[in-house]
Amino acid sequence: MKKDFNYYTNLYEGDKGDNPIKGNHYANYYESFFYPIKETVTNICEIGIQNGASLNTFKDYFPNSQIIGLDVGDKSQFNTPRIITQILDQSKPTQLENFVTQCKESNIKFDIILDDGSHDIEHQQLTFGKFFKLLKPNGIYVLEDLGTSFMEVDGVSNVYGNYQTQEKLENSTLGFLFNRPFSSPWISEDDLDYINQKVKYISTFDKLNEPPYNHGKIRCLNNMKIRSITSIIQKK
Repeated sequence: MKKDFNYYTNLYEGDKGDNPIKGNHYANYYESFFYPIKETVTNICEIGIQNGASLNTFKDYFPNSQIIGLDVGDKSQFNTPRIITQILDQSKPTQLENFVTQCKESNIKFDIILDDGSHDIEHQQLTFGKFFKLLKPNGIYVLEDLGTSFMEVDGVSNVYGNYQTQEKLENSTLGFLFNRPFSSPWISEDDLDYINQKVKYISTFDKLNEPPYNHGKIRCLNNMKIRSITSIIQKK
């Protein structure tokens, strides 16, 4: 069996693989971007740890990498010689800025940053605005679970406790990625200038989820089915 990114994702029972019940099918999409750099990647940052599946997938797939995992909860049980976890709430600008300062002081730049955190529109853009500058030249920023850009404003639907609002819907992350110049109410003008100058390309993957995939009680605009949408943003 070919030990590609999808293989390791399924091995650790992550949700990025092609498991028919919970798989988002992201892993096969990522393979074409990750395979050419799998031996040269040295630093990875993942936001959102959950059960540690992605941390271990990164560790095995990128044999020369050090991985920093960030999560709102204590995930130190996943620490290894190559994996370090830290508590960070991506809804808090000060915590994001403190991490950026920490990386600068330690002279750390990342080959890959993957946001699999809260999935909230505001948090996605806030984090991207702060963290994009931490990428190396030609580094890859993976922004996952963009289906929240289609969630209804109904006071009921939420993703991990973060409710949709009209402001978020009007400034969706998908809209942010596809409109030029980049604009966001949650990103400073200086950071927007940097992003507008430094984004090389954006690629997206959009998959309609069919049964038996289970997406709970999330409701989308116009009664659309929930979609698995992710993106690759490469820096110049």
